[in-house]
Amino acid sequence: KTTVKKVGKEGTYLNYLFPALLVLVVMFASLLLGTTLVMMEKNSPAFLRNFFLPLKKATFITATYLTTLILIVIQLTIILGVSMIFLKVPGFALVFLILLLAASIFAFLGMAIGYLFTSEETGILASISLGSILLFVSGVILPLESVSPFLREITYFNPFVIAEKLIREVFIFQSSISAIWM
Repeated sequence: KTTVKKVGKEGTYLNYLFPALLVLVVMFASLLLGTTLVMMEKNSPAFLRNFFLPLKKATFITATYLTTLILIVIQLTIILGVSMIFLKVPGFALVFLILLLAASIFAFLGMAIGYLFTSEETGILASISLGSILLFVSGVILPLESVSPFLREITYFNPFVIAEKLIREVFIFQSSISAIWM
């Protein structure tokens, strides 16, 4: 007769995967939304009239950024609200703040892509390509331990990697803002 005894406790490992899923949703939503809003503004009939208004270009950039951020905040509120019910997310405010900062970075990247390209199709394709590249060099699909040390050092500057590691520290170790600040 054979008896099997578990070494580890039984349970779900969703807390280990959930930070990557959160950052993945925020990354693609922010990238695509920033690019799409800029492209819609550039292709709008009011785009020519905006040149005659006594407003700076920074006003339009700020408006696009705030629109993207408001939509991402609504999305994050819904996702984190549901996750609080089912997963008992520790440090809701800190996770929300980290995701908001990550969304800001990804929104600015998406907006830069939108201003860089002229057609909507190439802008969306570039946003998806950038998001895919950031995802592939994040350690979610391929482990970072298998790449060269030089490439591994470069991936530590990936905003996806930074946000995921910070959220994972809050989820798993219940770290405070003072502990993850450095």
